[in-house]
Amino acid sequence: MEWVIEVKNLVKDFNGKRVLHGITFQVVKGDLFGYLGPNGAGKTTTIKILLGLLKPTSGKALVLGEPLAKNSKIRSRIGVILESDGLFARFTAFENLDFYAKIYGLKNNAERKRRIMKLLELVNLYEYRNVKVGHFSRGMKRRLAFARALINNPRVLLLDEPTSGLDPEARNLVRNLLTKLSKEEKITIFLTSHDLNEIQKICSRVAILMNGKILAIDTIDNLIKNFSEPLVEISFIDENESQRVYEYLKNLTYVIDCKRYGEKISVILNKDQSKLLQDLLEINARIREITKPRKTLEEVYLELVRRGC
Repeated sequence: MEWVIEVKNLVKDFNGKRVLHGITFQVVKGDLFGYLGPNGAGKTTTIKILLGLLKPTSGKALVLGEPLAKNSKIRSRIGVILESDGLFARFTAFENLDFYAKIYGLKNNAERKRRIMKLLELVNLYEYRNVKVGHFSRGMKRRLAFARALINNPRVLLLDEPTSGLDPEARNLVRNLLTKLSKEEKITIFLTSHDLNEIQKICSRVAILMNGKILAIDTIDNLIKNFSEPLVEISFIDENESQRVYEYLKNLTYVIDCKRYGEKISVILNKDQSKLLQDLLEINARIREITKPRKTLEEVYLELVRRGC
């Protein structure tokens, strides 16, 4: 397995205060990895150490097998969006991308122009290519920052709140683009975000950070599965039927908890659903619908953060 990002026993102290407590994780090639946590958890500190902007107190943080602070060639293969968009207000959208393209060594004028125009179209800013960025909205600046992060055709993207300030249409654009870059071009993407619904839609794996410690790291499906109770919700034809079944269910040994809400009953089990269905058939329960709801990533996240407080 090819690890594109490797963090091992990473510690960072600021003025005697420990903000990262020996965290460890790996991100494989082509992964779309979400790094989650409340403000102050240590997310941005981790990204800055990965970028070589901060020096770790101890441990290692490698990108493409090297610490970026010591390897400028590897840095040229990384795309970045941090809190600042890194744009010049007095430059047009085209001039901003042209400036960064030259920094990355794109010397051929025609090739550089083609890449810039392609990226402006990609982020729906082509018609604003000659408008100074100082006149852009927050969302437009964020989209242009995304184009800037892609100007060097990176193999790794490190993104700190990349959809911050975007309207729903622009978020959808970025979401689809990130998914395409990950799946089709095998670009490894590491991003932080407070938009957990967005993360659930696009990320394959996530780590949840709290007070500089990783509380959980896994695929989203596994996290939801591991933190979801064996819950079943049953709707009956009327309230009389739900009351009759409720009196029956609350005395069964494998039912941990049972609550009734009008025509519905919510049941938490200590075994799979098949035994419950069998017993309901035996008492001729008149069922309208049975559902097995799953928690969302946001619910799992909030539960983990509450435990970690």
